[in-house]
Order: sequence, then C-alpha cells, then structure tokens
Amino acid sequence: MNKKKRKAIKEASKKAAVKEITKTVIDQLNVITAELGQDSKKIKKEVEKRAAQLAKKLVKKLKAVKPASKEATTEETAPVSV
Repeated sequence: MNKKKRKAIKEASKKAAVKEITKTVIDQLNVITAELGQDSKKIKKEVEKRAAQLAKKLVKKLKAVKPASKEATTEETAPVSV
C-alpha cells in the first residue's frame, strides 16, 4: 500500500471513530439531562458541541488498530471437530 492510501484509510477510521464516540456521548448525556428535567434545545446544542470536541481529543490519543490477519480470525471461529 502506498503512503496516500494508508493516510486515507487512517483518516477514514478516525472520522468513523469521532462520529461513533460523539453519538454515544450525546445519547448518554441527553438521557441524563432528560432525567434531571433539563430538556431544552440550548442544552442539547451545547452537549452536541462539547461531545464533538471531546471525541476529537480522544481520537487523537488513540492508536490505529491493525486488522487481524485472515488466518487468525478463521482459526478462532472455525468449529473444532473431535
């Protein structure tokens, strides 16, 4: 794989991670604010903004996870015949 392809894959995985983390944080904080009775558009907007910032900071600290080889995954999932 050339350098541009690796960089594109890395950026795509980071974007996906940011979206996933942001969505999870927003969902959890919206549940908490609803339980506390503070369910307003202003608070939701602030939660979304801060969740995105938090997700970006967390993803910067994550290292790229290399996918497991095909042999290792097939060996683990293959049924054992006795």
